[in-house]
Amino acid sequence: MKTSRRRFLTAGAAGIAGLGTLGSARAAPDRHTLTIDGFGPSTTYSFTVGGDLEKSTADGATIDRSDRIVDRSAHGAVGDGKDAYTFTGELSSFDFDGSGEINVLLDGEPAHVGNRPDHTLVIDGFGTTTPYSFVIGKGTASQSDACDASVNDSDRTTDFGTGGAVRSGTDAYVYDGFLQSFDFDRTGEINVTIDGEAAHVGRRPDRTLTIAGDGEYTPYELSVSGSIRGIIEIDEEQAIVDSPTVSGAVSGDGRDTYTYDGDLTELTYPDDCSPVIHSNDEVVTRTDY
Repeated sequence: MKTSRRRFLTAGAAGIAGLGTLGSARAAPDRHTLTIDGFGPSTTYSFTVGGDLEKSTADGATIDRSDRIVDRSAHGAVGDGKDAYTFTGELSSFDFDGSGEINVLLDGEPAHVGNRPDHTLVIDGFGTTTPYSFVIGKGTASQSDACDASVNDSDRTTDFGTGGAVRSGTDAYVYDGFLQSFDFDRTGEINVTIDGEAAHVGRRPDRTLTIAGDGEYTPYELSVSGSIRGIIEIDEEQAIVDSPTVSGAVSGDGRDTYTYDGDLTELTYPDDCSPVIHSNDEVVTRTDY
């Protein structure tokens, strides 16, 4: 979460002013009103809701052409002014530029956006059962019923990654951080979006390999059938690796993390060591190679 970098204002009288038909802080019983007050420099934001989403002039908000609605997600910016939206369903995620200062109200009450996930990942299937797996950098994903998605026991999330399958339906997840890798069965057909916009999963690494130490010094060597994109260092920064083979070592509770395309084809480490190794959500051992 990015709450440590955010400043939230209390909902004072100005935040809930205007109780006329268009300016009401609360919409019709089956709709909600979200207002975003800005204080100074422009602050970008994005959010996703569970149902219909429309711009609104509630509480004196302005409607700006630069603020975009993409399906059930909004992307905009607010400076010294106010934006507002009405929607059905739940507010599943909300993210904004932590360097800015905004006050967000949901039906006239604090929306507590700092306690909500930043992003919503939606995976739509089109008839053929398609397995998928992914890893969130600097965070983990949680299943969600956003965008009419189903929540299935067969879809799984661990501290290392998430895996599932979608057919003629939708799976959804909420998360903080960033989508680090995404893999799926290429014989299937899926559409993947983040906050309503294309996730471009074909441009991302397929898999994330995490090697976690078991207390002992553990040297290792690994090879992949495709290319190793990089060594994850901080946020989305990567050190490029030119070779499909790398070697390294972990000790204590340290971790080494790589992103790559293709399959893991070789994995070696000493017989007396037992590191915990994951490729996306799957546990792998040396005996598999």
